[in-house]
Amino acid sequence: MKKTVSIIMCMLILLALLSGCGDKDLISDTLSQQQTATTGTGDPSGSALPGNTGSTGATQTPEQTMPPFTPNPSTSPPPTTPPPPSPTNPSPTGTGTPPDPTANVWAGAYLDVVYGLLSYYGEGKIVEVEEYNAPCFTGLSLVRLIDFDGNGTYELYCAYSDINSPFEFKQAIFGFDNGLVVLREESYVSNPATDVSPAVIFLSKAGKVYLVQIYEICYGEYITLEGGKMVVVLEYYDDFWDEDMNSVNGVHVTPEEVKQAIADMEAGGTLERIDLFYSVDNNDLITTQETIDKLIELVDSLS
Repeated sequence: MKKTVSIIMCMLILLALLSGCGDKDLISDTLSQQQTATTGTGDPSGSALPGNTGSTGATQTPEQTMPPFTPNPSTSPPPTTPPPPSPTNPSPTGTGTPPDPTANVWAGAYLDVVYGLLSYYGEGKIVEVEEYNAPCFTGLSLVRLIDFDGNGTYELYCAYSDINSPFEFKQAIFGFDNGLVVLREESYVSNPATDVSPAVIFLSKAGKVYLVQIYEICYGEYITLEGGKMVVVLEYYDDFWDEDMNSVNGVHVTPEEVKQAIADMEAGGTLERIDLFYSVDNNDLITTQETIDKLIELVDSLS
């Protein structure tokens, strides 16, 4: 009897073991089929990534990023725009005519300045500004020989602008004293009105010439040559918005006194205004060319 019970117990244990192994294999097979159906690689994300083998334990390649671009100076193209003229180097491109050392050196020195400005800004001409539908000077538009202090020696006045910014007219004044002298550094020309109105204004009075600088109506200067230097002989501020700002040569005055100072300065003189925008005159370009031709004649006649 005991033997029969032992045999029955062994059979039950064997059946239990066989039943458990079958369930385990079924679960493993089911999981494997689900993963294969989803990605085919065991990747639960649904897409196969380069370098990723899913659940096999292989390492994943990190994402690669492009380094920031930095230009190589050795391969960068050289600049094609020549440097602008400067008071110490009026002809940076080397195209200027050297002054004649035997005679009128001042004419040769002035011509060198002119050629330097021509090489950079080009010849003066009139162009149409589409934005305003109006004419405007550009290039080296004004070249004048002016005896500012009335001592019989000419100074050189030049006004010029770049074709890409024709409204930004600049000017400079040169003299000669055993060599070229910059009497007035490069500066902007007058803009007498509140809108775009570049202009050059001269006052001739009692044998002297004054450069008149007016900005936005209310600020003005009268400049001439004294003792070998360009000096401001009258500076005024006429602010119709704030009368407390009115002054003449740094001294607070009334609006009436400002107007009287200007009237006294211009009394007995002659004003010449050269508009560089809107009311341009081709005769001003003709005068510029005649001045250049005169300098060339002076140099050539003495060479």
